[in-house]
Amino acid sequence: MRESGIEYKVGLLIATSAVLFAGFIFLLGNCSLRGGYTVYVDYDFSGNVQEGAPVKVSGIKVGRVENVAFLGGEIDKATGRRVQVRVELWIENRAKNSVRQDAEFFINTAGVLGEQYVEIVPGDDWDQPPIAPGAIVVGVNPPRTDLVVARLYELLDIVSAVLREDRDKITGILRNGAGAVDEVNRILTENREHIGEMIVAVTDLAHGTKDTLDKVNRGLDPGAVAAILRDTDKLLVTADRSLDGLTPTAQAFLQDATRVTGLVTEPRIERALGAVDRAAGAAEQAEDLMLNANGLLKDLRAGKGTAGALLSRSEVYTDLRELIRDLRRHPWKVFWKE
Repeated sequence: MRESGIEYKVGLLIATSAVLFAGFIFLLGNCSLRGGYTVYVDYDFSGNVQEGAPVKVSGIKVGRVENVAFLGGEIDKATGRRVQVRVELWIENRAKNSVRQDAEFFINTAGVLGEQYVEIVPGDDWDQPPIAPGAIVVGVNPPRTDLVVARLYELLDIVSAVLREDRDKITGILRNGAGAVDEVNRILTENREHIGEMIVAVTDLAHGTKDTLDKVNRGLDPGAVAAILRDTDKLLVTADRSLDGLTPTAQAFLQDATRVTGLVTEPRIERALGAVDRAAGAAEQAEDLMLNANGLLKDLRAGKGTAGALLSRSEVYTDLRELIRDLRRHPWKVFWKE
C-alpha cells in the first residue's frame, strides 16, 4: 500500500508538472484558442519588431506577429510594387470588423526601451467592407531614431565648425546686438514721457472709436432699420410711378427719332456729300487765289515790274509826274516828236 501511494504521488507530480509545462509553453508561445485571420503588411523599415510581438487595435492586444520576411526590394507579383520587408500579422476574429479599408499599421515601442509591437488604427471607412483575410496592405514606417541622432550629430558638428571659424564675426554680431539693445533702451528712457503720451492718445482714440461704434450700433436698432426699409420702399414706388409717367414721352421721342431717321435717305446723303465736296473744292480755289494775291503783293512791295517800281521807287513816280505835266503843257508832243 505504501509503495502504491508513493507511485500515485509521483504520478500526480509528473502530471502536474506536464500540465504546468504545457501551460508555460502555451503562454510563452502567444497561443490563442480564439479563431483569427492573417494580414500582410509591407514596410520599407520594420525597426526591431520580432516574431511573436503583440498586435494591438486601439491599445488592446488582438493578435501577434507571425513572421517577418525580408524581400530586399523584389517586385511583388500580387501588388506590382517593390517590397523591402513583409510582416505577417495574425489577428483575432473579434477585431475583424474594426480593421477597415483605411486602417493604418504602425510599429510602436512600449515605453522608452520596451519591445516593439504593431499598432492598428482602425479607420472610419464604414461604407466599405473590412480588410479581407490574406490582404496585403502598406504600413507606416516607424521613425528612424538612429538616423535622427546621426543627422543631429552632423548638424551639431557643422554648427561647432561655424562657431570656431566665424568666432570674430559672431562676437561682433553679439556686440552689435547688445549695442542696439542699449540704444533702444536709451531711446525709450529719454522719450518715456512722449511714449506715455502716445499710449494715452491711443487709449483715448480706442475709447472714442468704441463710443462711435456704440452710437452706430444704437442707431441701427430694429426700429431704425425698419424705418429705412419703409422709406426705401416708398422711394422705389415713387420711382416706378415716375418711370410710368415718362414712358409715353420716351416712346414719342423714339417715334420722332424714327421719322427723322427715315428722312435721311441714301440719295439725300449722296447729294449732301456732293455739296460738301464742291464746297471743299471752292475753298481750295479760294485758298489758291489768296496765295496768288499774296504773291502779287509781295512782288509789288519788292519793286518787281512796272507797278512795283512805281510804288516802291520815288524817282519813277517823279519822272512819271513830270511827263504828265509836260504833256499837259505841250499836248502836241503826243502826236509829234522833235
